[in-house]
Amino acid sequence: MKKISNITSVFTLFPLLMLIALSGTAKPTIDEITPVLLGDLEQERGMGGVVDVTNNSHLEAVLTDNYNANSVTGNNSIDRGSFNDASGVFSIIQNTGNNVIIQESTIITVTIAPN
Repeated sequence: MKKISNITSVFTLFPLLMLIALSGTAKPTIDEITPVLLGDLEQERGMGGVVDVTNNSHLEAVLTDNYNANSVTGNNSIDRGSFNDASGVFSIIQNTGNNVIIQESTIITVTIAPN
């Protein structure tokens, strides 16, 4: 029984000591708070509202002096279900001709909004 009463005394005394220790700490007043310098804020700013879209795509192709004789071209088609499992960004290029240059460029613009 004596051990239980000692433990009870410690648990009762500890919160009381914490209250006494914390009561001496004063909260700062408005007059004691110094403003942050503008130069310091410039380094920490989140740069919200900045709109900067820069796209650059340089494609260059040359097709000269090509010759085809008795060339047979086929056909192609996109059927139902062709893109059933497609996800993300993909590109479809179709060509049924000969002596053709196909160039492609994909530009993705990502907009991050706070809302």
